[in-house]
Amino acid sequence: MARRGGGPGPGTGRRELLVEGLALGVCGTDREIASGTYGQAPPHHDRLVLGHESLGRVVEAPHDSGFGPGDLVVGVVRRPDPEPCGACAHGEFDMCRNGRYRERGIKGLDGYGAELWCLETGYAVRIDADLGLAGVLMEPTSVVAKA
Repeated sequence: MARRGGGPGPGTGRRELLVEGLALGVCGTDREIASGTYGQAPPHHDRLVLGHESLGRVVEAPHDSGFGPGDLVVGVVRRPDPEPCGACAHGEFDMCRNGRYRERGIKGLDGYGAELWCLETGYAVRIDADLGLAGVLMEPTSVVAKA
């Protein structure tokens, strides 16, 4: 199985979930990336794993993370600039002023398009199980809500 994402998995001292991918949304952004007109692979990689609209089921979680096996989660797409601007430093990385943010499956970080992926607990959003596969719509819904 492919294992992509934020780095080493649970049990390594990092605050990450190991997630089984269940569904992946595909939108116009993915089309632009696939055509080569948009997107950026991670540093020192020649390809980018797509998938910023995610839905997965937690397989493993750190003990005190608030997540457990079986939880449905989606991953937050954007990450702050490693050398944060004022907005990123205040947790408002959707308003990054210098453009050096990273985005899973879009800009500088592999996406969620794998059978298994790692996700930092601070970037995981639990989805009510009653939503089922419709939970994959959380990311595009959040874009509308922010607008």
